Amino acid sequence: MNLEFLHCKAAGRKAKPRGTVLFVHGAYCGAWIWAETYLPYFCAQGFVAHAVSLRGHGGSEGLLGWATLSDYVDDVQAAAKDIGEPLILVGHSMGGLVVQHYIGRPGCAAQVRAAALLSTVPPSGLASSALHMSLLAPDLMWKLGLLQALGPDAVSPHVIQRAFLSEGTPVEDVRKLLPRMQQESQRVATEMIAPPQPLPPPVSERPPMLVLGGDADAFLPVAAFREAAIFWGAELNVLHGAPHGLMVDSVWWQPSADTVLEWLARVTG
Repeated sequence: MNLEFLHCKAAGRKAKPRGTVLFVHGAYCGAWIWAETYLPYFCAQGFVAHAVSLRGHGGSEGLLGWATLSDYVDDVQAAAKDIGEPLILVGHSMGGLVVQHYIGRPGCAAQVRAAALLSTVPPSGLASSALHMSLLAPDLMWKLGLLQALGPDAVSPHVIQRAFLSEGTPVEDVRKLLPRMQQESQRVATEMIAPPQPLPPPVSERPPMLVLGGDADAFLPVAAFREAAIFWGAELNVLHGAPHGLMVDSVWWQPSADTVLEWLARVTG
C-alpha cells in the first residue's frame, strides 16, 4: 500500500540538519494540512520535514471505511521505516493519539528522538471531548456529526471556524480549508470514544514529550491535555486563547510552531 508523503528540505543549507520531523495529521484531513505552515517553517529552521497521509486520507491508498486505530499506527511505523532514521514526531488531535500508540509499540520508542502532541486526543479517548462539547457547544457537536456522516458538503465554513479555528481567521481561509476535508473512518471514530490505552515503555526508554494545546479549543478541554501529559510524564504547555487547529490557524500557527521549536532546542540540543 502506497502512502502519500509531503517532503521539505531546506535548500542551500550546508550545516547538518537539526533533525528529521514526521508530521501526523488528525481526523478529517491529510498531510496537506501541514503543507503551508509547519512543513516549510520547520525546514527554514534547519529540519528535514515529512508529512504522511494515513491510509484512505489525502493521496494515500487504503480503504478508509475499514481502517482501525491500529492500522494508522501501522502507517506511522511504515513511514518511519521508509524514512529510516530516528524521528521527531509531531501528531495533531487523532494523530497525537496515533503517535502515543506508536511510541508504546515494542521497539518503536527507540526510534523517536522526541514527540510533540498538539491538541491531542488523550489516552482515555474522547469521553472528555463529548462532555466538553455537550456543555459548551452542543449544536457544534451535532454539526460535526454531519461532517462525519455526510462529508464536508454538509457543513458550513462557520462550523469549521467554530470547531477548529480562532475568531481572527479570515473567512476566506476557512472556505479554502473546507473542500479539502473528508470523512473519517467510522471504526476509528467509534474506537476513539474509549480506545485501548497505549502501553508506555519504561520511563528510562521514553523520548522527551511535549503536550501543547489551547484553552479555547472547542473540541477538547485542557483536562484532556493534562491527562496526556501526566500519563506520559510529558511537559505541558497551554496557549491562552488558542483553538484546536493550531497549524492552520492564521493567528496561532506560528506561535504554536515556535513553542515546539523552542522546546526541541532544549531537549534535543
